[in-house]
Amino acid sequence: MFKNNDFIYIEYTAKIKDTGEIVDTTNEEEAKKANIYDETRNYGPRLVILGENRLIKGLEEALYNFNLNEEKTIEIPPEKAYGERDNSKIKIVPLGELRRQGITAVPNRVLRLSDGSLAVIRSVSGGRVVLDLNHPLAGRTLVYNVKVVKVLDNAKDKIMALIERRFSSKYANGFNVELDDGKKSVKITIPKDLYLVEDLQINVYSLAYEIINYVLSDYTVEILQQYNKSTFSSS
Repeated sequence: MFKNNDFIYIEYTAKIKDTGEIVDTTNEEEAKKANIYDETRNYGPRLVILGENRLIKGLEEALYNFNLNEEKTIEIPPEKAYGERDNSKIKIVPLGELRRQGITAVPNRVLRLSDGSLAVIRSVSGGRVVLDLNHPLAGRTLVYNVKVVKVLDNAKDKIMALIERRFSSKYANGFNVELDDGKKSVKITIPKDLYLVEDLQINVYSLAYEIINYVLSDYTVEILQQYNKSTFSSS
C-alpha cells in the first residue's frame, strides 16, 4: 500500500477494452509491435509520484493499493480516463485555414493545436474540415496491465530520479548532489553540457519546486552553475 508523495516506478501496457488495441506502453518492443513506437520517448519503467496527478485518475487511484512487485489488470471507465465524448467539441473549419498553417488535412490524422490540445480530423469535404477536439481516447474504457517494479525511499535517490525525469538520463549522471542534513540544505551542481540548453532556468526552477514539494519540504535548495577556464575551452 502506498501514500501521497511516494516515489514508485511502474511498467504498464494500456489497451482499449472493446478492440484490444494497444494505445500506450512502457515496453519498447510492445510499442513497435503495436505501431505506436515513438523514437523521442524513453521507454522503460516510469516514475510516478503519487498525488502529483500526472496519470489519468483511475490509474493513479489504483496504484495506492499496490505493493512492490505486484502486478494487476485494471479496468478504467471513461469518467476516470479521458472523459466521455462531448459533441460540442466537434468543430468545422475552412480547409484553407489548415493549409495556411502547413497542415495537410487527412482523415483520422491527429493534430496538436497551438494550445497543446489534440484534435482528430474526422472528414474533409467541400473545402471544409471536421475537427474532433475530444481526446482521441474519450469515451473509451481502458484496460491497464500494471506492475510496480521499484520504490524509492532515500532522499538523494528521489532527487536523482527527479533530475533524470526533467533532464533525461543522458545528462543525469553529470549532476552532483550534496545533502547537508545539519544545515537542511541541498546543493546541486549542473553539468556544463546543459549551460546553453533552451529553457534551462525554467527547468531549474521546476526541479527546485519538485524537490521541496515532494522530497524535502523544510530544506533550502541551491542549484549552481560553476565556471572556470575549461568551461570555455573548445577542446
